[in-house]
Amino acid sequence: MRRRRTVEPRRVIFIGVEGESDRAFAQFLQRCCDGEGRHLHLDIKPGGGGDSVTVVEEAGRYLARHSAKRDIGDKLVLLDRDRIKQDLEAGRDARAVASGRNLKMLFQDPNLEGLLFRLHPGREQRRITAGDAMAELRRVWPEYRKPPTADQLSGRFTLSDVRRAARHDRELQKLLEILGLEPHRKTRK
Repeated sequence: MRRRRTVEPRRVIFIGVEGESDRAFAQFLQRCCDGEGRHLHLDIKPGGGGDSVTVVEEAGRYLARHSAKRDIGDKLVLLDRDRIKQDLEAGRDARAVASGRNLKMLFQDPNLEGLLFRLHPGREQRRITAGDAMAELRRVWPEYRKPPTADQLSGRFTLSDVRRAARHDRELQKLLEILGLEPHRKTRK
């Protein structure tokens, strides 16, 4: 009798995102994980837009319904940093809501378009405002349209681009660490 080969289940990481553009970025990261041989599955859930608290609440509801069905490791919510100040001024604190649901918040600075701009060579240290992000991104990527697809992002960027940008972006660096995609550091002899 032949023995069946057992396949170790992939480690699941939950990523709550605002909308379809952010989902495409997370799917691009899944492809980076696959390309690096990381045995991960990114469970990506768009929150349907709205303010940051709404996105976090939707992530919490999704996890309450689905986390019992499978073992989920890290639970993340990827948010645009530029929205947080507005939310706090409106009396809505996404950090408090995330903490109550055991979710780690990570920020795209100032938003996804600003992050995509910084993935381009020579732009990784340039800080732009949320209001300028789309125009600056279209200067270096004239074909960019929202929402992008994971295929478009994969055709434009590589893991090396993300790692290069992460050297100047602590939040992106944290995300790569959680996914096991940080560059391997050479040890001194």
